[in-house]
Amino acid sequence: MTEQSDWRAIIAAFLVGVAGAIQVGRVAPVAPLLQQDLQLDLVTIGWLVSLITLVSALLGLVAGAWVERNGLKTSLVLGAVLMAGCALLSTLVPSVPALLGTRIIEGAGYLIVVVAAPTLIARQSSAKDTPFALAIWGTFFTLGLSLAAFAGGGLSAFLGWRGWFSASAVLMGVAVALVLVAIPRDRRAATDHAPVIATIRAMPKAPWLLGAAFLGLTLLALSILSLLPTFLVQEHGFAPGSAGAITGTVALASIAGSLCYGALANRLPDSVIAAVACMALIAAVFPTFAAGAAPAQILPCAAAAVFMSGVLVAQTFAAVPRFAGAPDRIGPSNGLVAQLGSLGALSGPPMVGALIAHADWSVIPLVVAGFTLSFAGLFFLSKRAAR
Repeated sequence: MTEQSDWRAIIAAFLVGVAGAIQVGRVAPVAPLLQQDLQLDLVTIGWLVSLITLVSALLGLVAGAWVERNGLKTSLVLGAVLMAGCALLSTLVPSVPALLGTRIIEGAGYLIVVVAAPTLIARQSSAKDTPFALAIWGTFFTLGLSLAAFAGGGLSAFLGWRGWFSASAVLMGVAVALVLVAIPRDRRAATDHAPVIATIRAMPKAPWLLGAAFLGLTLLALSILSLLPTFLVQEHGFAPGSAGAITGTVALASIAGSLCYGALANRLPDSVIAAVACMALIAAVFPTFAAGAAPAQILPCAAAAVFMSGVLVAQTFAAVPRFAGAPDRIGPSNGLVAQLGSLGALSGPPMVGALIAHADWSVIPLVVAGFTLSFAGLFFLSKRAAR
């Protein structure tokens, strides 16, 4: 943290994260084109969508220690260059396995970006501004996916999927230039930092508990958003396009929730915000998936639940610098949160989908309520452990 916030650096790091999230979401809008051009089945499309998060699920903590050791600006440049190169290379690869391979490598760049960026934001913001700055960061993923959905669909209609992938690579190149211009040089050399393994072993209890809380939060939020379109189609007769558009609009409530946390963080105690948001989330999710619920009930309740999840996402990111225990542990703590959150993203939708297949849609509120309560319990435990 600094005495005065460097908002130019903070916004630059945020925009690099948004550009990275666009890369995560760039496959879904052109899935039909990929199927036609490369003869891909839905399983392979699913892997293309999700493989970029695999590296985060496996190596988040290691990446957090690595970015602290190698410098935050240097890490951001490397991560963005790696993503740009993979996006461009994916337009040229001759086979599906090679395409999947570029997606995995791209995941390493994405992990570096999403660990280095919030760490840099925490370092370049004052103590007063840190909650709001990290609340802004908490919107990067939803904003990036939304932009990818709109831009990918529009550009691919004129340029094809290769043109859209190339445009996204150019965007990452612009992000590299932004980092080079707007973010100050790394101050400390690698010799100032402990070895990666030693850093991991020295991690305190609080970040582990916070990461576990974030795992459940990611799982419940993605369960709502990934299954809502199917629920609207199967239970209420919506057309797939309409259900997707509605879900995309509902997802934007998460951004509003994160910004709301930023406005409240310096006015209300963390415990009050977490308790109110958790109770409101549980109260909203039951009428969302209630049997016989009318669309006029489902949509505002779903938006309210997603809004509250956005509040909790921002609260998690804002808690990392306080719960890390020391400035040089902020990077590893962000890596740990990213790793456990990615595990939730990978496991949540398939797990809830399997439960629905064996039960019915009424199981979703129970799962969401359970993981909301687990978030509350683990967050309060991590807060106590950080004292």
